[in-house]
Parts: sequence; C-alpha cells; structure tokens
Amino acid sequence: MVIGILALQGGFQAHRKTLDALGVATVEVRLLSDLHHLNGLILPGGESSTMLKLLEREDLFAEIGQLGKNGLPILGTCAGAILMCGKVIGSGQKSFGFIPAAIERNAYGCQRESFETSFPISAWGLDQVHALFIRAPRFTELHKEVAVLSTLGEDVTGIQYKNYTAVTYHPELTADVSFHRAWLKQNRILEEDR
Repeated sequence: MVIGILALQGGFQAHRKTLDALGVATVEVRLLSDLHHLNGLILPGGESSTMLKLLEREDLFAEIGQLGKNGLPILGTCAGAILMCGKVIGSGQKSFGFIPAAIERNAYGCQRESFETSFPISAWGLDQVHALFIRAPRFTELHKEVAVLSTLGEDVTGIQYKNYTAVTYHPELTADVSFHRAWLKQNRILEEDR
C-alpha cells in the first residue's frame, strides 16, 4: 500500500512522518508520474491559492480530480479541505469540488490566534484526537449526504463524503497518530489489527 502526499507546498513532511510511524509507505507527489499506483492521497495544509497555482502549473489538477472521481480515498487537512469543497466563501477560488459543502478561509483568525485541542471522532471510534487549528477554515454549508466527523463547539471541523475526508485542523502536527490510523482503516487501506 502506498499513500501519496501532495508535496508542492505546505506541511507535507508532517503527514509523511505520521505515516512513517504507522509503517505506511508514502510518495511525495510533485509530478503526474507520482500519482500512479496510489492507495490514497493526502492534500496537506498550507496556502490553498498557492497550491492551486502549483497544481495547475504541474498539470496535476485534472488528474487528481479524475482519481477522486474514480474512487481514490482522499484526505484534505486545512488548506487541503479548502481545495476539496465545492464552494469557497468570499474568494471565488477554484477547487476540486469533491464535497458538496461550502468552506470559509481563515475563519478562526490570524496565525497568533491558532490553538491546540482534543476532541472525539465517535464515527471512527476515537475518544480523543489531538490536533492544531492554524488559521483554520470553517465549513459553513453541508449537503445532507455529507457526514459530520468532528465538531468544535457549534462549528463542524471534520466531514466525510463518499471517498473524501476533509478536516479544518492539523492532526499531523502532533504525536497522536490515531487520526491517520483511523482514516486508513476507514478506507480499508490499513488492516484492522494495526
């Protein structure tokens, strides 16, 4: 099994470190040829508009879009979640449109207003997931078929739709590997006993 991690910009190294800790092979996706034979793909946090420009420059946008439509499990964290939603509030920014949801960029303020917290993801059997919110976006509208995975107060912070998972936080920036393990198991990429 091999998980691709989009490595054009942003926090891809932290995802790789987390998957390494789980014994999962990874490939850093920078070229079209890096997308072959993947069992899943992670769109990391970073700057979504910059990622979008680089995706188009490297001719990756259309191919990733097709892989998603073909059923490849895709996880988007923070900026990756922005790229996955059908509507980006207030920017008119292009996206893959994988998930019928709207998202607002930088909803929690600037860098200095970032924070760390723990919360459950009951649908995945996780009592506590530790994660960071860094200039985090916020889901503002969800289609009725989109499942809510996690919340923080009244805000939805994690969603799942078909083969797509999007979260507004960074589970990869902590020592807690439970989120990634659960995502791999939910998508039948990792065996249950690992």
